[in-house]
Amino acid sequence: MYDLSAIYNPITSQNPFVGNRYDPCSPLKPYIATFWGTEDPMFDLEAEGDPLLVIPDTCVDIIFEMDYRTHRFSAHYSGMNDRPFMASTVVETTFYSCFAIRFYFWAIHLFADNHLRDSLNLHIDAEAYFHGWSGFFEEMMSRTRTLKERIPLAEKFLLAKLNLHKSDHNVLNAAYLILNSKGTTPIKEVCSYTAVSQRQLERLFLHQIGLSVKKLSSLVRYQNVWQDVVYAREFDIQDAVTIYGFADQSHLLNEFKKYHSMTPNQAKKLAFHQR
Repeated sequence: MYDLSAIYNPITSQNPFVGNRYDPCSPLKPYIATFWGTEDPMFDLEAEGDPLLVIPDTCVDIIFEMDYRTHRFSAHYSGMNDRPFMASTVVETTFYSCFAIRFYFWAIHLFADNHLRDSLNLHIDAEAYFHGWSGFFEEMMSRTRTLKERIPLAEKFLLAKLNLHKSDHNVLNAAYLILNSKGTTPIKEVCSYTAVSQRQLERLFLHQIGLSVKKLSSLVRYQNVWQDVVYAREFDIQDAVTIYGFADQSHLLNEFKKYHSMTPNQAKKLAFHQR
């Protein structure tokens, strides 16, 4: 399988400078963007924090949560999203822990038991797509407390679940071209590059990724613009219009706001204010 992670590193948060995130081991790097969660179980958290802006990051998450006070465990699959939303940070527990795995869009089907059609913007019990995972991770979180303890155990589990026989070279070739061109390649050229019909490629994308070729390209382009906004010393919107093939500045601003709920300048100010 191509290591697409070598050419694409999406920003998975409105605030890219904070959070507890850990890279996976080398064999899992082509498939998993990061592990994240609480460093230790959190005590005396009964207050409501500021809502968190969640942006489309072209990744998916499986999130495991344990409430040690009530002995409640949950496992949720958060699919690809194509719109921003506010996530509550209310924690109504006195002893809470979270462990999560963030997968790249091109790799999640290699671990899933079912196809990903209709999974866009979906937040559902993880067992719907990942049979038997809840039992393993509930036991793991009962026996461990820190991310550093949990990650090696999770990696061993994930390597055993990885099924490379599900890999499709047509999807990988298309994803490579989309990522390498930063989402600017027209669909007809993507199909020509893969030597399959648009109808067939769309079917494969919906089955293995959960969204269309056009939608994925649009999200990849947005992510690249967002990276330029965050990391460039000065973001020149007219240069971005040319580089990313927008019709004009208004087109770029409207698309960015659709995925980010604010303008590039507003988003950058917020990110650096929260740093």
